[in-house]
Amino acid sequence: MIRALARGLSDAEIGRELRLSEATVKAHVSSVLAKLGLADRVQAAILVHDADLT
Repeated sequence: MIRALARGLSDAEIGRELRLSEATVKAHVSSVLAKLGLADRVQAAILVHDADLT
């Protein structure tokens, strides 16, 4: 999911790609950001890029 965030996909797009509801994606995104101590999706994208996870 974090790779999809890094690609700039919306919650709806991630949901379609992973076959999850948009609400489920929103919950997971919020959880990932909180656990990693990130403020927003941009910081997640930077983290993925810096860690060479793409």
